[in-house]
Amino acid sequence: MVLKAIECPDGVCHSHHGGHAVPRTAMKQNLQTHGREWCERLAERIYEMSVDTYSQTVMPSLHSSGWQRRHLDWEFKLADKNSEPDETLVEGIINATESFLRSSEVHRLFIQELVQGTFDEATEDHLRSKAVKSLIEEELMVMLENKEEELLDRLTKKLLDGSQGDLNIAKQSALEGVSEVKKLLLNHTESI
Repeated sequence: MVLKAIECPDGVCHSHHGGHAVPRTAMKQNLQTHGREWCERLAERIYEMSVDTYSQTVMPSLHSSGWQRRHLDWEFKLADKNSEPDETLVEGIINATESFLRSSEVHRLFIQELVQGTFDEATEDHLRSKAVKSLIEEELMVMLENKEEELLDRLTKKLLDGSQGDLNIAKQSALEGVSEVKKLLLNHTESI
């Protein structure tokens, strides 16, 4: 799912490329003028600035003397105990977080999502969004509710082999599956 700004009312975009309100027509024109490569370079710079800011402001405080101790005192109640292994674990988590933020895969995904989100935002079709929302809320969710028992029975039968013939496990898994699909559908309506 692409990153999106706050819902854009009345044809105004809250641009990823600046954070201020921009008329949708102006945003479309700017994107056509600059092109996708320019947006990717800008997104890359935004990512670099974000990681640098995190590294310069957050990381030093995490590495500062006593931070781990204070955290561990609260989290693990180790006020009077030697907590070197736990402090090492926290250090490892901090370093893994920094490595994660600096990884090329995260970098690539951030740029891809930011640029795609910006283009989607500029060309967003409110009628299409309304159609999808209506279809999910008024058709699919109603159908799932009306046919839930029948659907659960069919799913349970399909899952019996995987549950070594345990009907309760198969039925519980089917119920969780249907519930997850409902959540996914509702989450999608909230994101459009």
